[in-house]
Amino acid sequence: MMLILTYLKMMWRFSPARSLLFATLLLLSSVTQGIGLVLLVPLLAALQKSQTEATGVVGMIVDGLVFLGIPITLTGLLATFLALNILRACISYSQTIVSERFRLELLDDLRTKSFNAMLEARWEWLTTQKKSDMSNLLVTEISRMGTALMFSVRFIVSAFSILAYITVALSLSLPLTLAAMILGGGLFFTMRRQHKLAHEQGKLLSVANRQVQQTIEEGLAGIKLIKILRSENRQSRLMLEIRSLLRTRTLQFTHLNAAMSVIFQILVALFMVMLLYIGVTTFELSLPTLLILVLIFSRLSPQIREIQTQINNILHSDSVLSNYTSLMREAGAAREATLSENLGDKIRFDKSIKLSGVSFSYRTRGTPSLYDVDIEIPHRKTTAIMGASGSGKSTLADLIMGLLTPATGSIEIDGVPLDEKNRLRWRKSIAYMPQDVFLFHDTIRNNLLWADDRATDQELEKALQFASADFVFSLPEKLDTVVGDAGQRLSGGEKQRIALARAIIQKPELIILDEATSALDLANEARIRDTIDRLHDNITVIVIGHRLPTLENSDQLIVLEDGRVKETGKWADIMENGD
Repeated sequence: MMLILTYLKMMWRFSPARSLLFATLLLLSSVTQGIGLVLLVPLLAALQKSQTEATGVVGMIVDGLVFLGIPITLTGLLATFLALNILRACISYSQTIVSERFRLELLDDLRTKSFNAMLEARWEWLTTQKKSDMSNLLVTEISRMGTALMFSVRFIVSAFSILAYITVALSLSLPLTLAAMILGGGLFFTMRRQHKLAHEQGKLLSVANRQVQQTIEEGLAGIKLIKILRSENRQSRLMLEIRSLLRTRTLQFTHLNAAMSVIFQILVALFMVMLLYIGVTTFELSLPTLLILVLIFSRLSPQIREIQTQINNILHSDSVLSNYTSLMREAGAAREATLSENLGDKIRFDKSIKLSGVSFSYRTRGTPSLYDVDIEIPHRKTTAIMGASGSGKSTLADLIMGLLTPATGSIEIDGVPLDEKNRLRWRKSIAYMPQDVFLFHDTIRNNLLWADDRATDQELEKALQFASADFVFSLPEKLDTVVGDAGQRLSGGEKQRIALARAIIQKPELIILDEATSALDLANEARIRDTIDRLHDNITVIVIGHRLPTLENSDQLIVLEDGRVKETGKWADIMENGD
């Protein structure tokens, strides 16, 4: 029940007005349904031409019809009964449309909030998350939450219907209805173990879904390596095993629901036989009343069975809700800014970026990645950072970009601390080029416009020429060439040059090239190096790498070793010392 309340609260928070509209439609549906059932008593009496006196709720309904001028005749009662059922059908139609639209809009809202929470989270937290888990949550798990929301809505619909039926039944025969409620309570109690099993099956299915998502994403990401290693069969077998597990978990849940349905139908049949026997032998009910009660209890049976199914499916989604809540809580705790915040203009500087006593440790590692770093990066000069793999070069770049926060020490831009207030503004001033350049599955033009969506074609062409990416103009579609998934229709050098053009369009204060040329051939490396040389005295450049030709034209060289600054100075001076 707590799960249902959680989903209903979610709906209320999303739109109180829609929630009230839905509740009103439910109430109207139940009232018309109840009145329609009560009308059957005088209607059956009229069909029998009996003079049974209308009392209780039936009498109130009959008095109400007389007040409205509706004759208590067979024709009048049939017309009223038909009108009520038409009205109820229209209300039911509206209720279905309203609830489904509500559900879809709420799902869109949940997906948007989840995705935005990931976008707004700190980089350090994002590096601890599995991409497949986040993707699975956004695509699969939230869809399952939508199913649970739908079942929660249906639960409320069924509950209102059951309430209407019980109200009518109580007005017709209090003793028999109480006996039915006691038997029904016992019936519901017998299904508790199955509810617990459904909850456990839901957890297992969530795990299986995450494994499938992870296998698909890793298989597609590593498909080139898989083909080179001739491991297609191995990957196919792995996918088959994971899909088989998911199929098994799904079938287990289906078997559980089917078994519960069979047991429930048998118990309901026994329940109906007992009620009929008690009604005839113990309470001596009139034929119209007994027939209406039989109709009510027969309608209650599928409603109660529906509630059993709904509870199972809602419990089945418990782990999904837990995963969603956990991610939103963790991402919220790691939030650095909201997408709607006005961050202000980008930060400009004209002196230096200074790191004083900076140390940093990743939470997942036991030892610090950087120790007591003291360096200064001059404005509009090229600084090279050199060191072996694992020496802390990329961590240092992430700190300078404001993606990570120092454990100790400080970072200052022209003497202004790089803190929470200006970290995001500072990132507006930075262009970043990693070794593995990311391009969207889109045109070259649209990939460049990510840097500045107001840039003209003339500006795009100028940036491409500056980045030695003239090859674009020889392509049949030129700027409208689609680069393929992650830019795979282009060579490594071509992707790097487009990425460099994108960085130039950004008009940054600082460009960081993180091993940007390490995977390139000598010709493409030379093109990138020429572009860097042309940026000299115009933009501050940080080049991270270990290949000497890329670093030798720098104004300053910083050598890292095991997270510490081993040496700082001019390239020629350090090389002269034999290091």
